[in-house]
Amino acid sequence: MLLLEETGMDLLPMMKTTILLAAGLGLGGLAGPPSAAAAEPEIVTAVYSAVANGYARTKQPDGSFKPETYAFGKGSYASGLMRDRSIDNYPFMNLARVLASFLAPRRYVPASSPEQTDLLLLVHWGTTIPYDDGSYRLAIDDMTAAMARSQASAALAAASAGPPGMARPPGSGGAAGGGPAQDEGLSGYLMMMSLQDDLRTRANAHNAALLGYLPTLEQMNDNRRFTALRTYYSDLTSDVEESRYYVIVEAFDFQRAWKQKQLKLLWITRMSIRAQGNRFDQDVAAMIWNASRYFGRDSDGLVRQRVPEGKVEIGEPKVIGIAPAAGK
Repeated sequence: MLLLEETGMDLLPMMKTTILLAAGLGLGGLAGPPSAAAAEPEIVTAVYSAVANGYARTKQPDGSFKPETYAFGKGSYASGLMRDRSIDNYPFMNLARVLASFLAPRRYVPASSPEQTDLLLLVHWGTTIPYDDGSYRLAIDDMTAAMARSQASAALAAASAGPPGMARPPGSGGAAGGGPAQDEGLSGYLMMMSLQDDLRTRANAHNAALLGYLPTLEQMNDNRRFTALRTYYSDLTSDVEESRYYVIVEAFDFQRAWKQKQLKLLWITRMSIRAQGNRFDQDVAAMIWNASRYFGRDSDGLVRQRVPEGKVEIGEPKVIGIAPAAGK
């Protein structure tokens, strides 16, 4: 298997580095579902997959897909707000080997040399950082308290005014409210709420785009939110507002990237599960297995399915050679 060493997100400089030829990945024959004998516990896996630039698999006479070779590229890793050893300490080579085990049944096979490599599979993984719901709830509580004080002040002012037409004592305030200071305080809380809403919207949009939720949420952001689909819309919103483990696989034309230093995206698959109650090192196999059916094809929107937890044993890789980059 080819594994491209990378120090950053810019792939064009990366193509000038060496390519490691690795074998003996210790996949343990994993070609089907994770090896969880029981159906419990289950995790909900969200998958969004799409093809680009006219990519399509070629079928052989027997109806099977023509094998395509690939090399892995190490993409970006994003840690969550809290330290999580189940993912922070998870080696990229382990993730590559689990991916390889589920790419194989889809007729994606490891390449043995750069010249014979079809795809560069750039892999990103990490934990999303949701909007701080605590700050939002605190802002709501503060505004609610300010409104209560304003209403109480207005009621007191009305009571102090006495019957209609009766003169009010100096300094008692207007009958309609608690005076300029009270109104300014309430306006300040309203402005703070508006800012919090904006921050929440931005955080949700970022995570929705990262996880592949954005197209579906945008399509449903109409009257369907108030129909029988409101529960589904609420579930999607809850997903993007919680911490989630994710893996993203981007497939590029390897030869074009290696020789011409140009990136041409062919397909992308985004997969995720909630972080709370799960462990990345234990549940990543189930997540990838569920998403693997969409490698190289459209999922026709976001797919959320329950799958059994799986466990996978990883062997030690063995480096068998080094191939020079193009032009060397």
